[in-house]
Amino acid sequence: MEVKSTKGVTLSEVKEILGKRGDESELGYEQSQALEHAEKFCKCDSKKAQKLLGSLTKNGKISEEIALKILDIMPNDPATLKAILAKDKVELSEEELSQVVKELS
Repeated sequence: MEVKSTKGVTLSEVKEILGKRGDESELGYEQSQALEHAEKFCKCDSKKAQKLLGSLTKNGKISEEIALKILDIMPNDPATLKAILAKDKVELSEEELSQVVKELS
């Protein structure tokens, strides 16, 4: 198999892509495990995830990679969001943290 490109995707997109692929043909072990994981932990649909991805990355402080991780976890409080951002040394004000959590709700 040849890799044509790489792009980060949310769990909702993984669920959608692998679901379609599973309807067309049999999934390999890793793909079926990834689909099972996505079905279990996915918290929003792919359209909403794309909209949220755009709003998270628009201010330039949060990269697309970090935004994808935030969308996979969907934190419901500022402390959890702050913990996700701390790994990559992204600092947001308390107001910005609350705004992001509000958007995710």
